[in-house]
Amino acid sequence: DLEDAITTVPLLEEIPFCRYLGPERTHLLRSWGERFDVDLVRRVINIISAGTGSREGLRRRIASVPITVADGEKLLAARNLREVLESMKGYPLYDILEEPMKQAEKHKGTLFRVKMALDSFFMTNILSGGKKLPGSEGRGGRHMFGTRADLINIYWIYRGRRFFSMSPEEALGLTLPVRYRVKFDALSAIAFAPDMPSMIDTLRAGPYGEVFGDLGEGSAAEVDEMTLEHNLYRVLFRISEAIFRSGSSGVHTVLAYLTLRELEVKDLFTIIECVRYGFDRDETREFLIHPSFLSFTGREGRS
Repeated sequence: DLEDAITTVPLLEEIPFCRYLGPERTHLLRSWGERFDVDLVRRVINIISAGTGSREGLRRRIASVPITVADGEKLLAARNLREVLESMKGYPLYDILEEPMKQAEKHKGTLFRVKMALDSFFMTNILSGGKKLPGSEGRGGRHMFGTRADLINIYWIYRGRRFFSMSPEEALGLTLPVRYRVKFDALSAIAFAPDMPSMIDTLRAGPYGEVFGDLGEGSAAEVDEMTLEHNLYRVLFRISEAIFRSGSSGVHTVLAYLTLRELEVKDLFTIIECVRYGFDRDETREFLIHPSFLSFTGREGRS
C-alpha cells in the first residue's frame, strides 16, 4: 500500500503544471505521465504471468489518477493476455501490442517483446512531442529522453543476448525506432559482439561507458543486474539535475523535475526493501540513485 501511494506522487505533481501550459507542452507532459500508465499495464501482465499478486493497489492508483492508455476496469479484470489486449481497444497502445501479445499468448513464451513494445510506445510518443519544441526546451527534452532511449537500447540488447539467447539480429531488432548518441552502427557492434566480455568492452568504449566501467573483470565479465540498472538511472539523474538547475524556463525544466521525482521514488522503494528484509544499510547505499540519500546510512559528506 505504501509503495503504491508513493508511486502516484510524481503523477499528482504533474497535473497542476498542465493548467499553465499551452496545448503542445501539455501534451508532452501527458506523454510523460503515460510512462506510469504503461508501467501499470506491465504490472497487470506480470500478475497474470506469475499467477499471483494483488490488484488492489493498482485499483487505488487508477481511482486517484485515471489511466489513459486502456479501459481501467477491463484491464484490472483481465485474466489473460487476450483480455489485457481487449482492454486497450480504441486506444493507440492496442495496435502496438496486438502482435507481440498474440504471439506471447499463442506460444506461451517470454514476455520480453511485449515489454519492449511498451517501452517503444512511451519513448516514441514523448520524443515526437519534444521535436516540436523550439530552443532550449527542445534541446533539453531531446537530451533527457534521447539519452533514456539510448540506455534502453543498449540495455535490451545486453539482456536479449545474455538472458534470452537471442541472435544478434533478434536483439538488434528489438531496439527502439529512436537514436540519439548511439547510432545504428554502434548498436550493431554491440549486438554482434562475439561474447559477453567483448560486448562489455564495446559498451565501455561508447558514450555511456561509465555505466559498465566498474562491472565485470576480464574474460569472466558478467554484469550484476541491480548494479547495472542503477548505473543507468544515475546517468538519467545527472542529466535531469543539470537541466533542472540550469535556471532556464520551459517545459523541459518541468520534465527534469518530474524525472528527478520519479528517480527519488525508486530510491524510496530500495530503502523500504532494505528495512523490510533487514539488508545491510551500507551495502544498500551502493544501490541508491540520488546522492542526497547518503544520509540514509548516516554517512553524510562521504564522496
